[in-house]
Amino acid sequence: MTKTNRFSLVSEARLDGRLFLAQALAHGDTLGSIPREQADTLYQNIAAIAHKLITMKTRDLSDESGLRTQIQTAFTLTSLGLEYGSKGDLDKAVRLLRKTRVVKFFQIGNTLAEKLLDRVRYLLEHGVILPPSRDEERALGTTYTDLETEGIQIYTQAELDFLKALLTYRTTIRSLQVTIRDTDVPRALIHLSEIDMIDQQLACIENRCHYVKALPSDNLFALDPPLSIFPNPIEHLTLGLIVNLVLYRQADFQLDTDAREDFHKLAYEDGEIRPSLREQLLDWIAQYLEQAHQPEPVKAYAVSYWDDCLRMEGRQASPE
Repeated sequence: MTKTNRFSLVSEARLDGRLFLAQALAHGDTLGSIPREQADTLYQNIAAIAHKLITMKTRDLSDESGLRTQIQTAFTLTSLGLEYGSKGDLDKAVRLLRKTRVVKFFQIGNTLAEKLLDRVRYLLEHGVILPPSRDEERALGTTYTDLETEGIQIYTQAELDFLKALLTYRTTIRSLQVTIRDTDVPRALIHLSEIDMIDQQLACIENRCHYVKALPSDNLFALDPPLSIFPNPIEHLTLGLIVNLVLYRQADFQLDTDAREDFHKLAYEDGEIRPSLREQLLDWIAQYLEQAHQPEPVKAYAVSYWDDCLRMEGRQASPE
């Protein structure tokens, strides 16, 4: 792609009318508060930001999709910064646009986004339970050749897609979920409320990491079949723990078909977990994490997670 075409893409790009920035400009135009010349200048300044992003982050200038992504990012972050600075008040946003350089709003939006992205990158790197051979080999000089050596991913595939989408300032969810199950195709961030929801969704995954890593992990890599083959390994691990607690009164994770069926017969009625058993199980995990010195957010999330796992398992237990 030539330099001329790159600039043409920026000049032809249009603000998404759903963006707070677009709404503020339209509001200012209605009030006559932002002259057309100033609006054009604002747009040119955003275009300059887009050009800088393209220069910094796009290696292949023939990749039109990549160029459009950076242009959209310039609009998105500027809009988020303006919405944050004005607290969502259109009148205040118009006043800010009149007296503040637009790059300031971009910087605010970029700071908000980067805080989330730092957490995303950390989760992508650390959201996994590593096998003992990797943790203890250096310290003990021991290898675990008889154990499954692949790490156990704490987030699901849908959550991995969510995390990867965030790296390009997009999201795949429309509502907060204990475990991400319902997703859309990745779409650009529009409003600050989505940032708040993403913040809470990341906290869910982070708290699940703390919950899982507080569990006894001595035999996780000796389970047959290995947890790493399951699309939702932590839900399977949790169900294994629940079944063993209910049937055998012991904290173990091995789960077979017969034990699962026995658990269904004992624990569910018409697809609903028996209330007294539900209460006992949720109390057990709360007390366990209390003794493991986990903070309140981790305990609260784990209780919600167990409740969600029990509800999902009820679908398997309900008669056809």
